[in-house]
Amino acid sequence: MSRKIPGVSSAHFLKLVEERGTAGFWSCDLLTGQCSCSPGLLRVMGIDSPKHFSLVNLIDQVHPEDRNLCEDIWPLIRSGVPVNRDFRIIRGDRTVRWVGLRSEVVLDADQRPARAVGLLNDISQLHENRQALDESLGRYRALVSTIAAMEWRATASGEPVFSHGWTALTGQPESEVVNGNWVNALHPDDRGAVIAAWQHAVATLAPYVTNHRIMKADGEYEWFHARAVPIIHKGSRPHEWLGMIIRHSDFIGTGKSENAGEATLTPMQIRAGRAMLQWTLEDLSRESGVSVSSIRRIEAEGERTIRPASLVAIRNAFERQGLIFSEDNAVSLRRRPDLQL
Repeated sequence: MSRKIPGVSSAHFLKLVEERGTAGFWSCDLLTGQCSCSPGLLRVMGIDSPKHFSLVNLIDQVHPEDRNLCEDIWPLIRSGVPVNRDFRIIRGDRTVRWVGLRSEVVLDADQRPARAVGLLNDISQLHENRQALDESLGRYRALVSTIAAMEWRATASGEPVFSHGWTALTGQPESEVVNGNWVNALHPDDRGAVIAAWQHAVATLAPYVTNHRIMKADGEYEWFHARAVPIIHKGSRPHEWLGMIIRHSDFIGTGKSENAGEATLTPMQIRAGRAMLQWTLEDLSRESGVSVSSIRRIEAEGERTIRPASLVAIRNAFERQGLIFSEDNAVSLRRRPDLQL
């Protein structure tokens, strides 16, 4: 049983809500069709002078493009069904506002619908904010879709939350992704390095960047470039991770321009770079996405037999680790605090 507050009636609370100018209340006898409304509802509808109110008055003010959303409101209310609808109205001053109609049905002693009570709320600002957010998300998704094979998220603790794109890409059901089982879709030779890179990123909040092979839904492996960044709360606490997976061929295409100066690497520079980083051929292949056999040919014969894109990928892999190449065939290492040799 509800308890009354001494000296305060429900009218005080209704007045407090209505004085904001964005809400109004109505009630209707379902047997006679007689309705009444509060002053706040008239303000929302843009009606200056009080007059007899009915739900028909409200329906008459619905924007023509939204009429189909409101044709069944009165029949539903009379049958005892609560209504929850958002639509536009044309106010008395000819301005257009978004409103939300909420109603409840009160039963009589015989459990039959007897009276409907409702709220009309001006939600124009909410609708505008929602539309702006939808447009922003639409632009973001359009941009990501031109770059990435899929986008993904992870919890602050590092548990990936893949989108439906992961299942489309790999054939791995979402139910099998949890508890780290997503790595089962990776090439066995790449799993250890990927897990280590991801654990390091989560522990240090450093950006996650790696190249690895993924078994696609057709059973074939393909090289992909994966990266993610932490979303940080105030107080330097991680909230979640946002990442994307890019086909390696597309990633190379979005990288540095492939002019001769940038692409040129001598066999000596590649061998020296591997030695400085203590990388095997397999390590360089994993980080660059270039096959081991191609790297062997480059180190033996130079760039003449290899696509420029492969040279760019190898150079990018080295430069991400801090190596610097110069035209005099030299290689140097730019010291980085996160680099362990």
